[in-house]
Amino acid sequence: MKKIYYMLLLAVLAVTMVSCDGWDSPYRVESIVGSWESYYGYNGVYEYDILGRDVVRYDFYANYTGRYTYYDTWYGLCYVDFDWETYSDRLIIRYYDGDSDYLFYGFDNAGYLIMSLDRRYTQYTAYRPAGYWSPAKDLNQLKGKSIEKKDVSKSVSSRAVKAESALTKAE
Repeated sequence: MKKIYYMLLLAVLAVTMVSCDGWDSPYRVESIVGSWESYYGYNGVYEYDILGRDVVRYDFYANYTGRYTYYDTWYGLCYVDFDWETYSDRLIIRYYDGDSDYLFYGFDNAGYLIMSLDRRYTQYTAYRPAGYWSPAKDLNQLKGKSIEKKDVSKSVSSRAVKAESALTKAE
């Protein structure tokens, strides 16, 4: 009888350890399929709003492709297509211009998508659900032109995790 008890206890312990694999992430992980618009960021000290032309958009399609849409001062509204994949709480985005982002992701209690460069979310950008956005799919202004890599942020090396803009700092 003791042998069965210990085997049962060992099985319960093993199931508990396997199910707590992502326990250190403060955010829950779900499907990211949909459209997401940057809303606010956190720089390790305080939250700040992302406003106007600093707002970027991610469209994650169910076939593991997507589109990153942003505003460029020279070209106006621009986009870069990408492939994406997830592993547990990791998100890997491979942009078609050769750049890549290796991120941690999750969802907060408000349903916003949180993307961060580190597991502890010391700096992150929050994206709110935005629905389908046809202008991003209909852009033809860069068709046939090569898209050069852009330095979105001086202090953060990611398109998804944007640093605070100079406009926001001035307020």
